[in-house]
Amino acid sequence: MGVFVFEDEITTTVSPARVFNSFVKADVIFLKVAAEHIKSVETLEGDGGVGTIRKIIFHEGHGGYIKQKIEVVDRENLQYSDSVIEGDAIVGFIEKILNENKIIPTSDGGSIVKSKSTFYTTDDTEIPVQILTEGKTKRAGMFKATEAYLLANPDAFN
Repeated sequence: MGVFVFEDEITTTVSPARVFNSFVKADVIFLKVAAEHIKSVETLEGDGGVGTIRKIIFHEGHGGYIKQKIEVVDRENLQYSDSVIEGDAIVGFIEKILNENKIIPTSDGGSIVKSKSTFYTTDDTEIPVQILTEGKTKRAGMFKATEAYLLANPDAFN
């Protein structure tokens, strides 16, 4: 089995609590900020906490679906993690993708979001740069759309 790690960091003026809540309530915010890409989000198992499994179904032309399992919800330390365990993001030799997020408060009331994606593969095949680049671009786009929504709706996800 191979393990490949990709790390990223994004700074925002949105408060740490609201950023964290947007991760926890991703099933709600995805449909608000990416309705042109995401058709529906279904909770298949669980109550939104650790162990919950969600199925995110994309509109035609934007992929088929992914299944996500919530791994960590730590309000005290502002950490949220999920794994992509099935679907179109799991191609060929990729077994799962673990996405870990740590939200760090900044002195101006905003946040730094440190993200780490760990790709687990069935063998030692390297992840093609194209897959990593697409993943980074989609993740950044989703975050920027979420940030714009939170800034435009100051009472959302408090």
